[in-house]
Amino acid sequence: MSRRAALYGALVATSAVVALGACSAQTPAASGAATGSASETDWRDIPLAPGTWVYREDERGSLALYGEPESEALFLVRCNRADRRIFFSLEGSLEAAGTMAFQASHGEASYAAQNSSGAQPYIVAATSGTDSYLDAIAFSRGRIVVTVTGQSVVALPNWPQMTRVFEDCRG
Repeated sequence: MSRRAALYGALVATSAVVALGACSAQTPAASGAATGSASETDWRDIPLAPGTWVYREDERGSLALYGEPESEALFLVRCNRADRRIFFSLEGSLEAAGTMAFQASHGEASYAAQNSSGAQPYIVAATSGTDSYLDAIAFSRGRIVVTVTGQSVVALPNWPQMTRVFEDCRG
């Protein structure tokens, strides 16, 4: 085999590997929140909500927002630095008291949820920055699923912005 043919073969093989690697990039599926409950569908098969994570800091602490650009966030994770508490907020509103449940690769947990008092309708749940379940969320394989009483199930990609907020509250 000529040297030119060998180089061409190596280039083709490298291109194939790069192309396959691009297929596994952390890009959410272009579909909305699943309808139905987490018990009807394996949580790992629920399509990811469209959007991307963004990390920010403000005078109260840090936050990670998930959603589509130029729109209100679908989901937020905030570290309230003053009391080292993590707040989870999902777009929507409850008719009565409820729970916000999380499913991750290493188990599930639920927290009491209530409507926020802000201008935008969000359902909020809180926990301590030292809650050990935050590690289960942080190390979940590729996704977490959030289920709120009376709401659609939402699958979110597990990107580092959310974990960074957890760490900010532990610092």
